Formats: sequence, structure tokens, C-alpha cells
Amino acid sequence: MTKIAMIAPTTLDDYLSTLFQQQLSDNAIKYERDITETVGIGAFDNDKLVGGVLMTRRYDHLYIARLAIDKAYRGQQLGTKLIDAAEAWARERQVLNITLSTRDYQAVGFYEKCGFKRYGKVVDLPFAGVTTVYFVKRLLD
Repeated sequence: MTKIAMIAPTTLDDYLSTLFQQQLSDNAIKYERDITETVGIGAFDNDKLVGGVLMTRRYDHLYIARLAIDKAYRGQQLGTKLIDAAEAWARERQVLNITLSTRDYQAVGFYEKCGFKRYGKVVDLPFAGVTTVYFVKRLLD
């Protein structure tokens, strides 16, 4: 008889990965590169870390999970430089799309200025009174 129960996330991730690999194989889809890698690019003032972008490439997609600049260093185009560096890194790896999300009080206008297009939003996410906005940027056609 089957049951539903809690399981260690790493154990489950390993198992689900084998199922997804089987789906690729069953559908004759070949993907020759590593499936996932996580990358960080930092912004530095001399040796002091003052901001950065954390991102994950999965297949031919890049997800920007976090981007932030120390308050004292804002207005110096560091965010734009980080986005440019992330895009350059992605293009070198033939990434097709970059996606990210931001909250309505954070960087909506910034990402629009960087060429990202809104594709959705969810009200009251991650908590009441806040809206999360979703963006995508197509790199290669």
C-alpha cells in the first residue's frame, strides 16, 4: 500500500532527478551539458564586497535568484554592471532566457530599464500587501 510521508529534501531531489532524466530519455531528448550550476558575481570596492548577483543556470535557462547592492554604493551603476556581467556569462553558455522576480517596492523600474519584460505578477506574495512581479529577457533566438 502506498503512503505519503516527509522525506529529506536531498534524498527526494536525487530520486526526482532520475525520473526527469528518464523522461528526457523516453522522449529522445539529448542534453549534453551539466544540467544545473549556481554562480555568483560580486561587486567590490577594492577587496570589500558591496553587492552581487546570485543565479542558477538550469539547462538553457538562467534564473537570477538575488541581486542587491549595499545602500552606500547605490546610484553608481553597480546593479547595471552586475546584470551586464550576468548576461555576458549567460551568452557565453548559449542561455536562451533569463528570468527573475522582484517585489513591487524593490527594483521593478530597474529591471525594465535593463530590458526585462514583465510576464506576470502575484498580489500578496510573499505576504499580504506585497506584490511579486515576474520578468523575462530573451537572449538568443
